[in-house]
Amino acid sequence: MYEIMDADQPNSEDNAHSEEAQPASPTDRPTTEESPTAPLRPVGFEFTGATGEYFRIWIVNLLLSVVTLGCYWPWAAVRSRRYFHANTRLEGHSFDYLAKPKSLLIGYLVALVFFALYLGAGFFNPFFVYPVLILYGVAAPWMVYKTLRFRSRNTAYRNVRFKFSGHLSDSYTTYLGWAFVVPFTLGLIIPYWAMKKKEYFMDNLQFGKGYFNFKPLAGEYYKYYMLFGAIVFGLYLGIALLAFGVAALFGGGFGAAPIEGDLSPGMMTSMVAGYFLVIVFATGLQQGLWMLLFNYNLSVWSIGKFRFESKMKLFKFLGIAVSNVLASVLTLGLLVPWAKVRMAKYRFENLYVLAPNGELGEHFAAEHEDEGAFGEAATDFMDFEIGL
Repeated sequence: MYEIMDADQPNSEDNAHSEEAQPASPTDRPTTEESPTAPLRPVGFEFTGATGEYFRIWIVNLLLSVVTLGCYWPWAAVRSRRYFHANTRLEGHSFDYLAKPKSLLIGYLVALVFFALYLGAGFFNPFFVYPVLILYGVAAPWMVYKTLRFRSRNTAYRNVRFKFSGHLSDSYTTYLGWAFVVPFTLGLIIPYWAMKKKEYFMDNLQFGKGYFNFKPLAGEYYKYYMLFGAIVFGLYLGIALLAFGVAALFGGGFGAAPIEGDLSPGMMTSMVAGYFLVIVFATGLQQGLWMLLFNYNLSVWSIGKFRFESKMKLFKFLGIAVSNVLASVLTLGLLVPWAKVRMAKYRFENLYVLAPNGELGEHFAAEHEDEGAFGEAATDFMDFEIGL
């Protein structure tokens, strides 16, 4: 469910040819008439996970990944995702994560190959790194396409799978074509590009036989990006002035004896405090922009008669996000499970499906049956997750 809702970022072994055919174009989607009478009322999600339960999974995953030099990662990822999916509930039903570890292993090995090529190229000649980066850039849209198919097909609700019906050619247009345009617009196209990447995923997602529709406005993206751009610029000026002030104040160390070289205790304290300020500001800006866009994206997302709504509040969300990062850093990662569970609870307690008369039951089942998740083989072997 997390990949379905977030994918900024598909499986199987027995059905290797049926999925390679390109899916139907979004223009060929069946249309569903809106009910003129049934009012839309919210049906809330809930997250029932607990920190203690997830900590046991997380610590075992961490230890086994260290002992196996990372080879256990695919199994660790599947265990974690199954826990979060199973504890995410909508109208009394939980979500399912159906992937098998060996399918994630394929993507993991692909990533290792690229990493090995990068290190090997740099070892022989730093110039050789550039062809490897170009190769990765050319392959990235293909890997995104495969990953979106994998994550969608391995997420299910009430025995009905999600599917990704986007085209590979559209992935190259979205992730490579628009990237070439960025330098020629001095970066001004970035908000529109961000919208197109969300549109590629959210407008090509299916649930059973039903297609999702995502109709954002570029102006909304520019509004949020301009707001946070102005904040970043203001903070940059403030930090620059603060740095000059600190340099002037602590240049002589306030009479304190230097520790090593030119660093006084006051300067060291200022550097540590500055490091934590950077963490707070960077986390707040990135997470704040993400949250506002997430709320907006959900408001223009629908499937048939159903709509979506997220009611997360900016300052409450930022308080959770920033304190999660600081707690994880200060405890050397030991509070990561607490942070993940805490954020999941807040996100899902503010997430709603707007359903006719507030009932998913018969409407949901009627539109999306006949696509049983457990009645079909586990998808195309050539779909995998690259871990983007």
